[in-house]
Amino acid sequence: MYSNRDKIVKKANEQTTEIEDEVAKAFFELENKKVDSPEDIKKVKLCSARYYSEGDKKVLHVTVPYPLFALVRKNYLTIVPYLENKFKCTVALTARRTILSKYEKRKGSEKRPYSRTLTSVHNSYLEDIIYPYEILGRRIRVKVDGTQIFKIHLKEEDRKGIEGRLEALALLYKTMTNRILSFEFVKGVEGEKKKKPKKDSRKEGKKKTKEEKKE
Repeated sequence: MYSNRDKIVKKANEQTTEIEDEVAKAFFELENKKVDSPEDIKKVKLCSARYYSEGDKKVLHVTVPYPLFALVRKNYLTIVPYLENKFKCTVALTARRTILSKYEKRKGSEKRPYSRTLTSVHNSYLEDIIYPYEILGRRIRVKVDGTQIFKIHLKEEDRKGIEGRLEALALLYKTMTNRILSFEFVKGVEGEKKKKPKKDSRKEGKKKTKEEKKE
């Protein structure tokens, strides 16, 4: 029998919201449609769903359990267009991640995993919301007043697919991380210079000895 709780991962005493129930229902509807990987869609669950809006920008943020996020990425082009068509707004899917404080006490010599640091989690969130497109480069611009703007370089050929979603995604990312994003489309790999192959000193030494012997 259909139940929203089957699609929502929450504690037993934690209630679901109206939008979470609607997204769970949308997942059930998607299962019954003709999709490429119906078994994968059945396994997908959500942790939370929430709207963020500012002016004419509106985005639906859906978080997914980290172990299931690989399935979401595999079926991204099936899930996201369906949800955006249903809810009539930009939809962003991210994995649920945990940030551990560097001041938190740990047993013995146990170290905090880098994947649980603030920087790593924020960078992972950015990759989640930009997916399936590739980030070519990242720059930090600091204004006179100290405000930091994170400039993200994307491929010029991806402009048509993502340009219309960038303002909503920047709003979501600022709400999640308090970081201001600025996007720029570039051709090729920005800022990467072709590295000259290192000369092998051993080969040069052998050449010199051969030349000396000939003389």
